[in-house]
Amino acid sequence: MCRNANQQDRRRESPRRNGTLWIHQGNGKPSSQAPERSKPGEGPVDIPYFYFYFTGGKTNMKKALSLALAAAMAASLAACGGSPAASTASSAATTDTAASGAASAGGQTLKVMLSEEPGEGDAFATTLNKWADETGNTVDIMVIPYDDQLTKFPLMAKNNDLPDLLSTTRLARLYPDEFEDLGKCIDTSIFEPQALQIISQNYLTDKLSVLPQQFTITNVFYNKDAFEAAGIECPTVDDRWTMDEVYEAAKKLQDSGAVKYGMAMDASRARYDNLMYMNGGSLVEKDGDSFKVVADSQQNIDTLQAFVDANNSGIMPKAIWAGGSSDNPGDYFKNGDVGIYFSGSWNYNPFVQDITSFKFGVMPSPVGSAGGSAILGGAGLAVPTNAKNKDLAIEFLKWFYTDKNFADYLALDKGLSSLKSVTYEPADPDQAADYKVLQAEVGQTTDAFAIDESSEWRNYYDNEYRDALKQAVNGDLTPSDALTEFATALADKAGWAH
Repeated sequence: MCRNANQQDRRRESPRRNGTLWIHQGNGKPSSQAPERSKPGEGPVDIPYFYFYFTGGKTNMKKALSLALAAAMAASLAACGGSPAASTASSAATTDTAASGAASAGGQTLKVMLSEEPGEGDAFATTLNKWADETGNTVDIMVIPYDDQLTKFPLMAKNNDLPDLLSTTRLARLYPDEFEDLGKCIDTSIFEPQALQIISQNYLTDKLSVLPQQFTITNVFYNKDAFEAAGIECPTVDDRWTMDEVYEAAKKLQDSGAVKYGMAMDASRARYDNLMYMNGGSLVEKDGDSFKVVADSQQNIDTLQAFVDANNSGIMPKAIWAGGSSDNPGDYFKNGDVGIYFSGSWNYNPFVQDITSFKFGVMPSPVGSAGGSAILGGAGLAVPTNAKNKDLAIEFLKWFYTDKNFADYLALDKGLSSLKSVTYEPADPDQAADYKVLQAEVGQTTDAFAIDESSEWRNYYDNEYRDALKQAVNGDLTPSDALTEFATALADKAGWAH
């Protein structure tokens, strides 16, 4: 059972052992033999999913393949093993908190649901493996694709076949009554408040059903060589550019001949919306217990007009946002054709591997009339209330969120930290500097974005918003008409004021 988070409990990797892969079709009973298929309507058997059963180390591939053949399925299997971290993670704290020791008496099985099969050296699977080795427990990893979870989870709850722990954000919001309030079990003051607000908040209740596991954030990349050739000095976290200065630098980069395009932006409303938020705009505002649509406010119209002008000026590859090309602007940046690229932290490590012809870095995102903006998103960990071993899942969470164990996880994940006291520090000094900029972007998230998210406006319209932006860039509609048409349609469908 959960206790108050303030009542803290006082309490390297061992040799790996081979495990067994179990193929599981929703009957709740893993078997070393192919399970019999239930009759239609007798259980969640429409789409197979897989169990990886291990007490540590790599899965037994020969047995996995034979079981897969016995079940008449085609399975693509990857081993779940640890790999040495090329970098280190550091912690601001000198000692770990209560749960740093062994979490339980051992000998129990923790059933974990993920949306993707963990690959070789997967950070979270390796961390689960480490916990299992340290505590003497075992772990079942159940893989159910992201979209299938929407139909599978209610059936699993009905059939009393729930995982003990799962990585999610959506399920906890759709079925809040099915999950533990983890705010009563874990001291939430250890987390970055923005990560808690965006990843963990239910919006309909004060219950904290999800704890942040990992997240990504929007950011701006720049071509260091192009900046040097154009005589441009990169802004700093303490002295950020305005968007006007970004447009000016993009023109200077292009005029210098160092790049084909001064800047580019992913064709994603989440990237564009940062421009809106930094100028004080939003899609909705709170209106008592409801919302008011303000997508066509004057500041939003002005922001979109400036973006249209930038595309028309030629400093950006207009076809990306006008809908005339399916090209990925990230490829333009990797090829050295773009000087400033608005994208996100998920691209950083791939760029480290792929970009070899020039030096690149992360520059602080710009600010507007209302300040800065960054959009954060990610996954969290949740515990079903009726899970068989929910107490064991909570013990794992207490172990996972200690400084030492979370730092080890980050060293493998190479991502941003959801804990205040832990940061990922690559061994390479340039990469370490980039990560400091990325982590600083967390503080740029806005209240306006949180309110937009709480409205869940995408349940009514989603791609239609990006289509409206593209129509403005393409010249089919003026920025005012494009935003007004979308705002009117959203208000009508949602039943909100406008």
